[in-house]
Amino acid sequence: MYTDRDFGFTEEQMLLRDSVRDFVRNEVPEDYVRHCDQNKIPPLDTYDKMADLGWLGVAIPEEYGGSGLGFVELGIIQEELSYGFLELAVLFYRATVHGAHSLLTYGSEEQRRKYLPLIVEGKFKSSMSLTEPNAGSDASAVQTRAVADGDHFIINGAKVFNSQIDLADRTVLVTRTDTEVPNHKGISLFFVDPKTPGVTIERLETLCFRSVGTNRVTYEDVRVHRDDLLGDLNGGWKHLMTNLNKERFSLAAQVTGASQAALDCALNYAKERVQFGQPIGKFQAIQHKLADMQVAVHTSRLLTYDLARRLDAGLACRKEASIAKVYTTEAYSRVADEGMQILGGYSLTPDFPMERHFRDARLMRIGGGSNEVMRNSIAKDLGL
Repeated sequence: MYTDRDFGFTEEQMLLRDSVRDFVRNEVPEDYVRHCDQNKIPPLDTYDKMADLGWLGVAIPEEYGGSGLGFVELGIIQEELSYGFLELAVLFYRATVHGAHSLLTYGSEEQRRKYLPLIVEGKFKSSMSLTEPNAGSDASAVQTRAVADGDHFIINGAKVFNSQIDLADRTVLVTRTDTEVPNHKGISLFFVDPKTPGVTIERLETLCFRSVGTNRVTYEDVRVHRDDLLGDLNGGWKHLMTNLNKERFSLAAQVTGASQAALDCALNYAKERVQFGQPIGKFQAIQHKLADMQVAVHTSRLLTYDLARRLDAGLACRKEASIAKVYTTEAYSRVADEGMQILGGYSLTPDFPMERHFRDARLMRIGGGSNEVMRNSIAKDLGL
């Protein structure tokens, strides 16, 4: 794991980094991660321990029980957690970004006071319900309908790839509330309890992220009170866009930590594996692979914390967020792929974590906005 100070961390931030690193070393050993992955067990016990340490409230203002810190600290925690277990970092992210920052960005004051202290204490988990069978990259095409009925809305529709909703206390549900206007103008968000009558959750079998997993969800005449509307009626698309940069930053931090773990796994193996009378790390072919992997991880870290500081400064950073998401997720794929090659046949077994990195890396180029969509966004920001 890297130890340099070239990323401009303060003494307090380095103390936080070291604390999370120690936590991962002691609480998230590889055999625990492998057990969770192979048996589809979410790491909720470890999540609760993080809550006890106050990390879930790191970027929540003090008035709601948090520490009032920023995105650099969020990045540090996510990177270090991902070094041990990527899905644990995603659990953290869904609480601190999908949950807390959704409330901080467009929730009402009543909603903030109700839910933010619970997030800090680890007593509240959240998820995002956006993707539909016919609305993926074209997210504005959602068809799940919410129709006003007095003080309630009646919701009908279907979502897919709805990760963590089976563990969540509330999900940020993206609905269509006006069909007479362009797609982007008729969307509203609701904070829905997945245990509400009419919500059906079905676990999906997946290649990766098997611990927490993902789900197909149907909504049949689900009654949601108007008080659970998040933000403005028909203003949901604008609200979603304000949080996308934070989501892409989080993905960058996560895959940077996971990339470092994959690199370290390959490096340690190359130092110990002897062929033709010497460690394979002595061969230039292997050295060049590892050097390229180091370049990818180092660049990912620079992009991640540059973006974190832009977010903390309140700067517009849509282009930088898209760049970070594209580069870091593709870097993770390259690092995991080269790691597989260095480990050879052993990479295909669960005895080493490389096969899990290889699986997980494939998802990260899709989730949070596919990298093709990110490139479209970058091109738009270039004036094309």
